[in-house]
Amino acid sequence: MVNSMTGFGVGSAEGENWRVEVSIRSLNNRFLSTRIRSLNDHPQLLSRIETRLKETFSRGEISVWIGVNHVGTGGNDNPLDVAAAQSTYRELLNIQQLLGIKESPSLEDLSRAGGLQPLHAEDERLWLILEQALAAAIMETNAGRAREGDEMKTELAAITDRIRDLLEQVKERLPVVLDEIRTRLAEKIEALQLKVEPSRMEAEVALLADRFDVQEEIVRLSTHLDRAMQVLEVDKPIGKELDFLSQEMLREVNTLGSKARDTSTSSIVVDMKLAVEQFKEQLQNVE
Repeated sequence: MVNSMTGFGVGSAEGENWRVEVSIRSLNNRFLSTRIRSLNDHPQLLSRIETRLKETFSRGEISVWIGVNHVGTGGNDNPLDVAAAQSTYRELLNIQQLLGIKESPSLEDLSRAGGLQPLHAEDERLWLILEQALAAAIMETNAGRAREGDEMKTELAAITDRIRDLLEQVKERLPVVLDEIRTRLAEKIEALQLKVEPSRMEAEVALLADRFDVQEEIVRLSTHLDRAMQVLEVDKPIGKELDFLSQEMLREVNTLGSKARDTSTSSIVVDMKLAVEQFKEQLQNVE
């Protein structure tokens, strides 16, 4: 399964005295990077959101915006943890005495020190609503990533077939190249007016053919192409494995190019290299 790393989704949910809106935007990145905006009054929920994002996405730059609004006419929608505030305030008083500061800690000082936090129970009620909105935004984001991924899968498969066709052309050239080696060697011997036994002639041809033999490269490249087509059907993130395969493909194509001794084969190899580069370029946005 091919998923794009770019997508966008929104979700909302409402319950008790809360209305929560979540939007997610994902961009391509070699690794997983998350950024959550807002939710300053409920930092305890950030770790849960981070966990949910890591369970869902394996690569990409994930930006999440969360809007929390109070609705209804319930009592105090955001009760503070008074015990925690008292404990933090006592710590600030101790620091004041140790440093010899005359002014007593203010509410602003207490807030900066993290002493004004909502009760955990209120976080739990908010999480039940936030979780629904987050799930809806994730679902919409993944739907967009999947749609674009299907298009990329089609393109990657087409490029893979193109490389395979070019590889077949190289294979078809092998006997022709061998004949050309034999012809050039015979012309050199004739030009030098040398007398060479046919068996010695064939031995020299075999030696030259072995030096420029590309059978191993052809087999390895064909194996990489087969594996790439298999990976395109796997139901998990495949970007890293395809990236590795593309590097191995390029390695074999470069070796083919270095061994090519005729212009026709060299031209085919150049086209193969361009196709592999196109393959690699497509992978920049594959999860």
